[in-house]
Amino acid sequence: MKSFLKPIFIAFVLTGFYITSWAQPSSGIKVGTNYTFYNDNDITNFSPKIGFQFGYAWDIELNESFALSIEGMFTRKSANVQTHVEELNIYHEDNRKANYLSAPIGINYCLKNAYIGVGYEFGYMVSGDLPVNTYDHALFLQAAYKIRYFDIALKYAVTLNKEPGGILVYIPGSTNQYYTPKANTLQLSLIFNFGKK
Repeated sequence: MKSFLKPIFIAFVLTGFYITSWAQPSSGIKVGTNYTFYNDNDITNFSPKIGFQFGYAWDIELNESFALSIEGMFTRKSANVQTHVEELNIYHEDNRKANYLSAPIGINYCLKNAYIGVGYEFGYMVSGDLPVNTYDHALFLQAAYKIRYFDIALKYAVTLNKEPGGILVYIPGSTNQYYTPKANTLQLSLIFNFGKK
């Protein structure tokens, strides 16, 4: 491409993105399912089970291309936990859960019928017996496709916690406490739009 055409081509592409960038995230009730991935450790295997989340999502339009999303969510994470300490003849298996109140905040780039974004999520565990951190800090990537009355949203969150949390197995007479590794969560949700279409 000739050098004098390059600026024209770039300006055309950027203008095209600006014109079509108008699909803002929805404000409304958000419900969905989640799947939490745990890395197994030496004595414990984690098998993810389907959890759920529900709450409300707010959209703050910054301009045609960008929007801020703020959510207040209740989230349940679930897993089957198998613990095996052969030398102590310990084997235990059960289904466990953790209930969180979480507050994700994200910045989204808006396309014609979709939007993509990144953000931060803070979570506080209010109940449950999964060996996870009481306070959870995570970064997430999200993408959503807009239909007339709702958004279909996919989000992947990666925990920032440096220290795993929660006692998994307590062995009488021992000072050792085994902790779960970090957990990453995949969410699929619907956001029902009660605002302007």
